[in-house]
Amino acid sequence: MSESTRTYLPAAGYDWSLPLYDPIVKLLGGDKARMVLLGQAALRPDYRVLDIGCGTGTLATLIKRFHPDVEVVGIDPDPKALARARRKSANAAVSIQFDQGFGDALPYADASFDRVLSSFMFHHLPPDEKGKTVRAVRRALKPGGTCWSKVSKSRW
Repeated sequence: MSESTRTYLPAAGYDWSLPLYDPIVKLLGGDKARMVLLGQAALRPDYRVLDIGCGTGTLATLIKRFHPDVEVVGIDPDPKALARARRKSANAAVSIQFDQGFGDALPYADASFDRVLSSFMFHHLPPDEKGKTVRAVRRALKPGGTCWSKVSKSRW
């Protein structure tokens, strides 16, 4: 199946509800969960961080605001969510690279990232894509790099 014909779950479940995604996640405690995730990641100024399933860019923007010397890359298959992410980072005056793509086919070189973070994405993946995504993330991580994910509360 080509990348252009693959399906994905939009950030709010449906394209029409995308504008509601950020307020709903905030109301449900998403900001607190992201802050916990950010603390667990133990970021350093020279790190390169990938936000996989970045959606509207909230976590990527948060990373860059708290760690301006960290290079942040966000990836998501949803072009509408990525457009919001780009606007959000521009409004926050932070520089983030946002790419369109899927987690199980990361378009980055081996050992490219010190950390891979994900918030509110892994639990949406079909079982056959979870293993492929884990393998792609491990390939993209530098030796000693780690992946942190919320809501699944996992580190690997």
